[in-house]
Amino acid sequence: MSTSMENASMGSAQRSQSHQPTIIRRPLANCPTCGSGRLEPVVDFVEEGVRFLCTNCDRCWHVELGYVRRVQPGACHGCTQRERCMQVYALDHVTG
Repeated sequence: MSTSMENASMGSAQRSQSHQPTIIRRPLANCPTCGSGRLEPVVDFVEEGVRFLCTNCDRCWHVELGYVRRVQPGACHGCTQRERCMQVYALDHVTG
């Protein structure tokens, strides 16, 4: 004879076995600033990370643990878009 507690634990075990984890294919679907979906992954081998460059507005983003933050272009060594990103970053951070 089984108790309702045994049935509940057995049901959750069956559910967890049938649940397959999904692969995150795009951790950032749209640019937080302009909303464009034109995000290109940029691999930084020095920091062993991936950033996402919006090819629409030239802003670069880092995604980690569910948070998105803007990347300062000075930290992007070897990126071919660095000059364009630095111009946009400077315009966004004008002190006045």
